[in-house]
Amino acid sequence: MHCPSTYKAKEHVIESSLLLKLKGRCILIRSLLPIVSLCCILLLTACIGEDYDFSPPTMTVSYSHLMNIETYELKKASVDWEGADQDYIETVDDFQSLAMDQEEVDVNADSEGSFILGHGDFELKDLQLSLWQNSEEIELYVNQSNEFQFPDNKGNYTLEVNLFTDSGNVQYVGNVNLN
Repeated sequence: MHCPSTYKAKEHVIESSLLLKLKGRCILIRSLLPIVSLCCILLLTACIGEDYDFSPPTMTVSYSHLMNIETYELKKASVDWEGADQDYIETVDDFQSLAMDQEEVDVNADSEGSFILGHGDFELKDLQLSLWQNSEEIELYVNQSNEFQFPDNKGNYTLEVNLFTDSGNVQYVGNVNLN
């Protein structure tokens, strides 16, 4: 089949607009439509098939004890979180008692620690860390890499972490013995 160069009739002008001349061959643009549609559908299904976790994340602390690097999962205390399908709301009045009920972990005093979040399907706004001994609070600086320095004061502490995100807030607690 060859591509007609000119048409006088109106129907032939419309038909010639649907023809594409490529390397001497005529290709009907209508024949490309199913191929393009199939590619679009495949791209969209790849996006739909991804799993996102909109629940409050778990938080793990990585720390140094003796000569080893160890991890410790913190306990969720108070939660005010908006998920995609469900809201998570829990209030703990005495987070220090909840922390003391958790397994005590031994951590080297004056050592580095870091946080590991279970997932990141949210925008992090702020992360605050405190150590409590009775009613005395020691606020610790957390850098942008979620790393911090444990103090050199030995003793048993409640570790409190407050996570602030666009999805809500979560308070985490742990029981730490600095030695």
